[in-house]
Amino acid sequence: MITFKQIEALYWANKLGTHAAAAERLHTTQSAVSKRIAEVEEFLGATLFDRSGRTMQLTAKGREVLELGEEILQLRDRLLERMGKPVDVVRRYRIGVTELIGLTWLPKLVQEMRETYPLVSIEPEIDLSTALTVKLQRAEIDLAIIPLTATGPGFTAVPLDTMALQWMCSPSLVDTSRTLALNEIAQHPILMQIDTSGVDAVFDRWFQTKGLAIRRMYAGNSLNALSALTVAGFGVSYLPDLYFDDLVQQGLLKRMPADEPLPTVRYYAVYRNDGPVAFNADIASLAQRLCDFRKPTFQPAQPPSAPTSPSAS
Repeated sequence: MITFKQIEALYWANKLGTHAAAAERLHTTQSAVSKRIAEVEEFLGATLFDRSGRTMQLTAKGREVLELGEEILQLRDRLLERMGKPVDVVRRYRIGVTELIGLTWLPKLVQEMRETYPLVSIEPEIDLSTALTVKLQRAEIDLAIIPLTATGPGFTAVPLDTMALQWMCSPSLVDTSRTLALNEIAQHPILMQIDTSGVDAVFDRWFQTKGLAIRRMYAGNSLNALSALTVAGFGVSYLPDLYFDDLVQQGLLKRMPADEPLPTVRYYAVYRNDGPVAFNADIASLAQRLCDFRKPTFQPAQPPSAPTSPSAS
């Protein structure tokens, strides 16, 4: 009899192109994936993969078996979801977020996920949005929280909150007592993250629509390094307004009033449609509720109270 694990091995080996990638996706070994596929071939008496070339290709019989196998897996997932047990198909969940999410509300998200799904191993990963998009396309992560980039028809993108950005600079760099024209701001070096940042890609297009020729100064892929260079007066930057409000209040940064507002950037929870859809939708809904770009205030854990000594008799 063919098992779910064997069908999953066949499905992911074809989807990801190699047994090694399928093993990573299924949290098992490459030899286990090979064994499961071989068992299906032996049971059916048919070769499912053509292994003569550099890459594996499904045979005609393999395509036929895979088409039916996909239906079986979908019916299994629908049954578990209908019975209120979508988590039963998930044991490991990889969630990719940008640095700003990691600095703000990722801890709350992971905490609530662990409380709600104690049997699921939660694995956060922080990277630039373009890198996370590629990892999602390769099924190396299950869900990404990013400014939306092109993902294709096989994905669902759930809108979260918008992030407001503000021109900021060192108090000693620019006179901020009056409203500044964009071409005045553009006379200064524009500090930004490396050109694979999703937010900076949005602003590159915005600068082009405004006809602005800017002098870019890249600050690597760290948001905190970007703010430090801005505080030091190396240039001006557009920074997440809520997150860096404390530096404004401390007098380390100043907001620059501009004659045109900066565009806001909407974040999305994006997931693949070939995964556990109901579980993914639950996590996206949780992200909608928790999304908050303010700098968190962490309360130190309180030590347990000392036991009360029994009264002397």
